[in-house]
Amino acid sequence: MTSRTLVSWLAVFVVGFIAGVVFSAWKLDVATPPTRQPPHATEQPGGAESELKARISGLEKMLAVRPNDADVLVQLGNDYFDLGNHEKAVDYYRRSLEVNPGNADVWTDMGISLRKLGKPQESADAFRKALEVDPNHPMALFNLGIILRDDLKDYPGALKAWETFLEKAGDSPHAVMVRPWVNQLKERLKSQGQQ
Repeated sequence: MTSRTLVSWLAVFVVGFIAGVVFSAWKLDVATPPTRQPPHATEQPGGAESELKARISGLEKMLAVRPNDADVLVQLGNDYFDLGNHEKAVDYYRRSLEVNPGNADVWTDMGISLRKLGKPQESADAFRKALEVDPNHPMALFNLGIILRDDLKDYPGALKAWETFLEKAGDSPHAVMVRPWVNQLKERLKSQGQQ
């Protein structure tokens, strides 16, 4: 065996090993999506922020090989979301939805990022797209209600979204928050003669 062949095989082994490690970490993240942390949690030097950046670097390398991998695109969107870079999160979510438009979770996450970017109408549209995919998606209903009430001042629309949410959510922590909001909206609409 020539030294050139040995070097080639060694390079293939090392690249394969690194890709395997990155892929294993990525699959773990897909199986258990990262939790959303408050911004101050990712601002600590070296902590979660550096881990996210390292994972992003690996995922972007994977994306160079598989540019239309919806799962990689979603994970990149989630990681940029967790870093607070909502422009990049939206970009990756959009790219993922071009490959797989039937993912209500991605539409919902994109809606949240769009709101953080100060785009409430686009945000509401994303939540509505999530509801086209899954009419019972609780977090799309929850967040649509927030956008309609707080940003677009569509109180009847917010009430409808939250009442539908409450039908689906049972006694979840979000339902506990929404019940008083529903009562407040009913009172507001009643006082305005809209109910």
